[in-house]
Amino acid sequence: MNFDYSEEQKMLVQSLERTLAKSYDFETYRAQIADKTSHDPALWGSLAELGIMAMPLPEAAGGFDGDHTDIALISTELGRRLVPEPYVSNVVVAAYILGELGGDAYAEDLAAIGMGEKRFAAGFYEPGERHNPLALNTKAEKSGDGWTLNGHKAVVLGADTAGALIVSADAGGASLFVVPADADGVTVRKYQLLDGRGAADIVLSNVALPSDALLGEAGAAEEVILEAADRGAAALVADSVGAIEEVIELTKDYLRTRTQFGRPIGSFQVLAHRMVDLLVEYEQAKSMSMEASVEATNENGDARKKAVSAAKAKVGAVSRKFGQESIQLHGGIGMTDEYALGSYVKRLLVNETLFGDTDYHLERYGRL
Repeated sequence: MNFDYSEEQKMLVQSLERTLAKSYDFETYRAQIADKTSHDPALWGSLAELGIMAMPLPEAAGGFDGDHTDIALISTELGRRLVPEPYVSNVVVAAYILGELGGDAYAEDLAAIGMGEKRFAAGFYEPGERHNPLALNTKAEKSGDGWTLNGHKAVVLGADTAGALIVSADAGGASLFVVPADADGVTVRKYQLLDGRGAADIVLSNVALPSDALLGEAGAAEEVILEAADRGAAALVADSVGAIEEVIELTKDYLRTRTQFGRPIGSFQVLAHRMVDLLVEYEQAKSMSMEASVEATNENGDARKKAVSAAKAKVGAVSRKFGQESIQLHGGIGMTDEYALGSYVKRLLVNETLFGDTDYHLERYGRL
């Protein structure tokens, strides 16, 4: 099996690296987070010009018909640079749902996502339901020619800046609806996550929607919801790998330059062995991330779920280990806001909890 990336993929990554190196360094990130904003229109426009929004979209929507390996490469670079933009929520999850169920009615919206002109966010999870994407306490009832929605979605990634929401609800079974973020009865409670990315809780109170707000058929969206969540999880696993790679570089550089007793502390055997242990864990995490990116679009649902859950659980555990070990290897400087390490650890911790945490995916993998 050939694990080499294509020339087109390598060029895409190089272009993304150059763009972010010029326009988004750690100090830019700190300033953006201090301003409590998770979206920079200028940066979003630059990313759209590179084609990373259009990459996974079908050619009919102006996309490049890319696969999830392309998404993983992009997500890795975004994690490496701590970019808080809503790429996963908008392009990976919402665009997939619209492409699967939206049909011609949402073709223009799909194209607008590819050009960076519209942002959607998909909400599946509900309070008290512990990472279950099929939680259906939100109800959709027929009302004349349309629908009325009531319910509550929690920690909807990217919903703080989205113009439209895709929410799951019980309409005789798992169903998906497009809800304008400013519709009557919709309350969007915005906040920053630990690492500065944006999210929101969505409260739906007698929200009246037209009939075409329903995506696909009523009660028939279960598999699409599960695959959308798995695609998001696989993208966040790749994002974590990028963050881990940067943590490795920060830690190696510190061990080379920090001296004690006239020697770099990296020359002390006990610290060198701890670093080697971390590198072994990284290689395992990277391999499982690659498998998840390949299997994320597998038509065999069980194969997809097993690969994604194995990767999410392993990378989640590795992320926590990297956070603990790297901070200890750095000593006091690892705890300061001015040093980048703490921000990467926060990114890893948030990624571990979104779209199912380590415990959830271990349990699901065991069931499968």
